[in-house]
Amino acid sequence: MTTAAAWEDYLRQARWFGGKGLGARIAGITALPWYTPDGSWPAVRSELAEIAYDDGRTEVYQLLVAYVPPHSAPSGLPVGRTVVAGLGEVDILDAPAHPAAMSALVGALLADPPDGMRWSNPVPVDPEAPMRLFTGEQSNTTVMVGETTLFKLFRKLEPGRNLDAEVLGALSGSGITPDLYGLLSVDDYDLGLFCQRITGITDGWVYATDACAAGRDITVECRQLGAELRELHARLADAFGTAARPGEELTADMGRRFAEAAEQVHELDEYRHAAQLLFAAPTGQNLVTQRVHGDFHLGQVLHRHAQGGPAWVIIDFEGEPLKTLAERREFDSVWRDVAGLLRSLDYARSAHSDPDGHEARQWCQAAREAFLDGYSGGHSAEPALLRAYELDKAVYEVVYEVRNRPNWAHIPWRAVQDEARRVSLNPPGTD
Repeated sequence: MTTAAAWEDYLRQARWFGGKGLGARIAGITALPWYTPDGSWPAVRSELAEIAYDDGRTEVYQLLVAYVPPHSAPSGLPVGRTVVAGLGEVDILDAPAHPAAMSALVGALLADPPDGMRWSNPVPVDPEAPMRLFTGEQSNTTVMVGETTLFKLFRKLEPGRNLDAEVLGALSGSGITPDLYGLLSVDDYDLGLFCQRITGITDGWVYATDACAAGRDITVECRQLGAELRELHARLADAFGTAARPGEELTADMGRRFAEAAEQVHELDEYRHAAQLLFAAPTGQNLVTQRVHGDFHLGQVLHRHAQGGPAWVIIDFEGEPLKTLAERREFDSVWRDVAGLLRSLDYARSAHSDPDGHEARQWCQAAREAFLDGYSGGHSAEPALLRAYELDKAVYEVVYEVRNRPNWAHIPWRAVQDEARRVSLNPPGTD
């Protein structure tokens, strides 16, 4: 079996590979210079795989490859076996899954950084610390480097600065995002970053769903999260600036997205008129836009257990994975992020024994109101625009769930239907 064929088999089961089921094949692999010293094992380097699809598209994925002597790889880890110039016959490993390979990589990047390794604070990064693969990651791969550091390996590569690296670099020291320790790049690609590992936390989705299932009030925490999102937006505006956008453009974009969604899920057509009324809300406005999170939901926040400092940490600024890097970098209204979190709270109701019952709805409504109160602060509320963003997000969710998780599709369907009824009773502009 060739090296490309071995990796193709591996990619078919890799959670981070987005081309599964689309006729993907490896058209070529370009090896980058070795990170580890000559003559050392494991030998580690990045290799860029050009992925070709049946429809003619191509993408670039990063393989962080470790080579070890044949038959020496731990059981269950080898991708395959090949012959490499200067090494001879070797076992091929996906390096993030092999702690010894990650220790070798981190040690090499610290001791003899290549041209593309830029450290801003290497002190917390310990190559002797235990290395543990974080199994929950999907579009990228994260390795925990002891208790202090995360190494995030970017898998699908696009030319230009990675958004997560860009934002963490600009906001390091803020306390509401992890600090950036270092960035690994080559030519036009960012390959991975080292950042602060936040300890003493609970994932925001777990925190909210546990609370909903138990009927526990989290309005104080939601108000704090709203205030922190407002602070995040202020810092992003300072770092990256703002721009004006005609509301008509946003109306057209939302209408186009709805039409595309209705082509895939025809039942949405029943709600086209209500959507058109709501999506007209921005028309006539001159919207202030800026860099936003872009994919803000409960899974992108961490709740701190200890008191003192911000109650929440906000993570993962790469935006929606189905969009291009250019699309994810575009400025947008801050209300997109607000709507994303509100939709996520609605999803959290699924953890309740009676998600559509009075108790679960009251819990969700109280959490929504607290979050909006925390966010609005001294800002003026824009209810019609926020409603438009919430419906836009719910329509996206309908398509996603119908395709991927049909058992969850009732959640965004319920939101679309509720908003359609609300539009008939309370058209935009009457809030």
